[in-house]
Amino acid sequence: MSRRHTTLLNTLAGLLLISSITAQAHQGATGVVKERMDSMKAMGDAMKAMSAIVKGKQPFELETFSRGSATILEHNQHLLMMFPEGSATGKSEALPKIWQQWPKFEQQAETSRGEAQRLADLAAQEADFKALRKQFVLLGKSCKGCHTDFRKPKK
Repeated sequence: MSRRHTTLLNTLAGLLLISSITAQAHQGATGVVKERMDSMKAMGDAMKAMSAIVKGKQPFELETFSRGSATILEHNQHLLMMFPEGSATGKSEALPKIWQQWPKFEQQAETSRGEAQRLADLAAQEADFKALRKQFVLLGKSCKGCHTDFRKPKK
């Protein structure tokens, strides 16, 4: 298996693990913590739908990429507002490091937003599967990078 395929499969596996574990973590969350968990779940569900196509488990449908990237962009627009200082309490999976390294967190959120926008643009241009897949992987890497740096490890 090529390095590219290994990277793709590792990214997809990580995204699927994130979305399945996230559902369990939402129980008991309230306020802004619940809002951001719900938002992350919506983005994770969108990634999961696109991932199924990228992995060949579902047939290619451009609409899935259009809807998925739109969902991610919609939630990403408000992402930074969902992390007010002091909200790493209770069921929150956010690390205090977010507020200690706020400029880095902002940059990673902006990178993800840009990758999602590029995916949405490709879908709007009715790009071919290869281009969509390549951009999807870049988006997945940006999501994973932020989760690795700023989210509590999954048990």
